[in-house]
Parts: sequence; structure tokens; C-alpha cells
Amino acid sequence: MSHRLIAAGLLLLSVPCATQAQDRPVAEQLYDLIAAQQPHPTPGRRINHINGQVFEGSFTASPAAATLSAATVLQGGAVPLVMRFSNTGGDPDRPDNAPGSAVRGFAMSFMPADGAGVDLMTINSPIFATRTPADFVAFNQAVMASGPTAPEPKPVAAWLAAHPETRAFVAFPKPMPASYATEEYWAIHAYRFTNAAGAVHFVRFHVVPEAGVVVLTPEQAKDAPPHGLLDDIRTRVAAGPVGFHLIAQVAEPGDVTSDPTVQWPADRPTVELGRIVVTRAVADNAAAEKSIGFLPNKSVPGWAPSDDPFLAVRAGVYGVAYPRRQ
Repeated sequence: MSHRLIAAGLLLLSVPCATQAQDRPVAEQLYDLIAAQQPHPTPGRRINHINGQVFEGSFTASPAAATLSAATVLQGGAVPLVMRFSNTGGDPDRPDNAPGSAVRGFAMSFMPADGAGVDLMTINSPIFATRTPADFVAFNQAVMASGPTAPEPKPVAAWLAAHPETRAFVAFPKPMPASYATEEYWAIHAYRFTNAAGAVHFVRFHVVPEAGVVVLTPEQAKDAPPHGLLDDIRTRVAAGPVGFHLIAQVAEPGDVTSDPTVQWPADRPTVELGRIVVTRAVADNAAAEKSIGFLPNKSVPGWAPSDDPFLAVRAGVYGVAYPRRQ
């Protein structure tokens, strides 16, 4: 996979914001930058993760969830969920097995009756490519300056040589899954939980499929149908509920909460927060796509963003994208 294709997928995954002396808000500039890179702009649709499907279902918290957080959605009882599976990229014709589609998304919006809902946006990697939004801007600038006619050594090669965290993201395995229902996902940012007694814990989320993690061999992926992942998940859900487990990895004092490139040690305790169940595809996906948006920095009592600067930055870009999609 070329560095250009890898970086294109990253740019479309989570665009950062940096302080720049420009006339227009940075979020607008970045949105326009993403849109300008689309080979086939599709008005009224997403410019990233364009190939996707919206589903409905529920989340039921485990008894252990309330020990970590007082958030309504973690107190037990089924909470309605709106979810979306997708591939990264803004080209509706890009097939599932294309290098630029390798990042898979599973976004979900928890919608409790009291309105204290939160969103989770997860991908098939536990780490991100850069430590800060400013670094992400610089990385993508290096990629864009590394076209076929750029002299050697290309700027992107120099960036990768100097940034092991970016190399780690590029190297993290992202084989094509047999199904969205057999992929595991992570929210790459940390969140701050507060329980009813006032105890604070920082957590990271891991979504584990009940069907187990099943991926295709390179030979199988090569022969996969262009949009078979969406066809498969619709078929599976029509046949019966598709389940996942939401796991929280709990930080210990000193663990980094502001850097999405750093994984916490594997020996950190985990708590199963509950069960996600996907029960049906929405009847009108095109209408649902327009009406739904996911914001990773929502804050409710018991559940709040960490100090990771990407959380607010991503929300700012989506704040531009959502009204333009309408």
C-alpha cells in the first residue's frame, strides 16, 4: 500500500485543526481540502466514509458498568442505538478491497429517554497516526508534497523516518474482514468516567464481535465483491440480531490520556460495559444518512471527553460537514 493511499485514508478519517492565520475558520478550510481530493464528489453525501449503512438496535449495560460511571446509558436497561458501519474514503465507487478502504468504521449514538446520550466513533485500529492535530496537518502536507514528480527523498519518507508513531499506525494490521460483524473496533481516544461516588477513571473502548474476529486471506480479499461488506451485514441483520461486547480498558495513574498514538499496557484491567445488539437496517438509508451525525466529544454526567485535543477538533470539522451535507 502506498504512503499516499494510506495518508489519504487518514486524512479522511479524522481531520485535525491547527491555529492558522487564515480568513476563514480552519474547520471550513479543512473540510474544503477533503472535498477537493474526492475524485467523484457526491453532493448531499458524506465526503468521508461515504460507503455505509445505518442500523438500529440497543445497548444494555452490565452491572459492572455502573461501578465506573454514573452515565444514564451505563445504568442498565436497554438504551436505543443508532449505528453506522462504513469504509473510509469519499469515492462511492471505491471497492471494499481497495487500499484506501482499509480503515473500517463503526459509529454509534446512544439515545436514552432522558436525552443524556453520547456517541462513540470506532475504527479497526487502537492507535492513530500522529500525536497532535498540528502533527497530523504536517504529515498530510508532507504526503501532498510527495507526488510522483517530487524529487527524492520525498517529504513523506522523511516524515515517516522521524515519526515512529506514524510508522506504527501504518504497520498495524488491517486485513479485510469477512464481515463488519467479524471485525473488532476501538475508539482511539480516552474518555473520563465518574461514578456515583465521585471516583474518576479514564477509559478506552474496545468493541468485540460475538461472532469472533474473522478476516479474509489476501487471495480471498482480492476476489471479494466491490461492496460485499455492506451486502453481508444487511443480510446478517435481516436473519437475526448481530451482537458485540463493549469493553472498557481502565487506565492507571500516569497512563497517557491525551495522545491517541499511545496504547496503554495490556495488563490494565478491563470491564465489560455491556452488549450492543444490531437488530435492523433503517428503511430509508439515504434519509437516515442525512439526518444522523456523530460527535466524539459529547459530555454528560458521568461520561466526558479526556484531554485529547483531537476530540474537540474532530467535532469542529463535523460541525462544518453536517450542515453542508443537508
